[in-house]
Amino acid sequence: MGVLRRTQALLIWNIKRCLSGDIKKRPAYYHNPGTERLRAITTGQLINLAAEKWPKRNAIISLHEKKQLTFMQLKEQADQLGAGFVKLGLKPGDRLAVIGANTIHWYVTMQAAAKAGLILVMLNPAYRPLELSYALKHVGVKGVVTDHKFKTQNYPEILAEVAPGISKAPHGEPLNCPELPDLSFVIVATDEKLPGCYRYDDIMVSPQEKEIIFEVENQVQPDDPTCIQFSSGTTGQPKAAVLSHFGTINNGHFFGKRCGYDTMHHTLCLQVPMFHIMGSTLGILCALDFGMTLVLPGPSYKKEDTIKALEKHKCNVLYGTPTMHIDICNDLKKLFPEFPKLREACKDFKVVVSGGAICTPSLFKDIYNIFECKVQSAYGLTETSPICFTNTQNDTFEQRTTTVGFVADHLEVKIVDKEGRMVNFGESGEVWFRSFGNLLEYWGDEKKTKEAITSSNWFKIWRSYGADRRWIWYHRRRIKDVIIRGGKIYSLQK
Repeated sequence: MGVLRRTQALLIWNIKRCLSGDIKKRPAYYHNPGTERLRAITTGQLINLAAEKWPKRNAIISLHEKKQLTFMQLKEQADQLGAGFVKLGLKPGDRLAVIGANTIHWYVTMQAAAKAGLILVMLNPAYRPLELSYALKHVGVKGVVTDHKFKTQNYPEILAEVAPGISKAPHGEPLNCPELPDLSFVIVATDEKLPGCYRYDDIMVSPQEKEIIFEVENQVQPDDPTCIQFSSGTTGQPKAAVLSHFGTINNGHFFGKRCGYDTMHHTLCLQVPMFHIMGSTLGILCALDFGMTLVLPGPSYKKEDTIKALEKHKCNVLYGTPTMHIDICNDLKKLFPEFPKLREACKDFKVVVSGGAICTPSLFKDIYNIFECKVQSAYGLTETSPICFTNTQNDTFEQRTTTVGFVADHLEVKIVDKEGRMVNFGESGEVWFRSFGNLLEYWGDEKKTKEAITSSNWFKIWRSYGADRRWIWYHRRRIKDVIIRGGKIYSLQK
């Protein structure tokens, strides 16, 4: 407790110092030392701990699939599927892609890949053949776990368009396609025996065979890569950001602490996609860490599904983008007079998380009036695992509506000019970050990696892209209108 008090006192002193008048001539650098230590832990270990702490608690409820898993059932299925991956011949460090909507098999695949030491390549289910071909080739994917169909997409057919040999290969045997030379296995969540593919349920080994995963799991290290997420690629091909177990787990943990997830059991309505960093880290990993129950209202965002989930399962946490929240709030305003039970269900909310863009003050007010809770802004990037700034429990309405929050725990931030030199507090410039969560590399692109990460491990935001960072002051090669005060970032254009 003494160390914690001293840390908190130091943090408060730093904030006051940064807000004082004499700080203006000091370099615009800020470090949040955090309120607790970082943990050297892997995703596999996180799953095991969750199963031990909350064995009978629901880990996930999928309304559209009419399925659910407890934390113990999740561990058992992750062990069985992970053992199945090992039995196929996949080895630690191999890349396993996952394609599809928000489903339980997507969720279990993420956990099983982590236990087997595989690097999970999270792909956008909206990818067309050319985009899919680039992603699979670029990172040398050895296996794919995919939905059969979603909306207009038929994934085995799309893969066969990329590599025609798939449609001619026998079911349940490794592939050998010149178009995708690294690809050996396509695993489909279907009952059909499709050519060139395996069935997902057939890869899941029996409980008696799952022991083979334990030896492999024990070899996985916290600093090992856990996933690859592709940037949006606004000016060319997307970049493949490689993230670690250590970075994603700790980042999600400290975000969860800011949201208060450690104070009670929470039920999270997850309407954002799992393949996105918000869904995978702030959603799935946070839930494992704090014993939260995930509720999947549908395979993808649909406001009607979300509203049904809020009423049926009495969720008290909701994730979304401002656009999603506007849709939900507008509908709830109309429905409340007719459906008092729905109104009652929304009264128990603890936090609404918004990311992807800055919320307007009017939207903040709407969310507060409807859910009677504060809005938690989540500002970050895929490459930083992702949170860089988020609100504290004590932030005022003005701070929540005019800033992107306070510096994340154990993160350093500085403002630099176009030459990379620190400016003074109160001056505008580019934002750079350094933390445990910074990407390990851009896969197969040493040039872009060196452009983005300095020799002293600063990540240069202004050289990055992505749909998860749309602020005006993040246009490339342009000094943005940004100032820093006491660990908060302000946009002068607001």
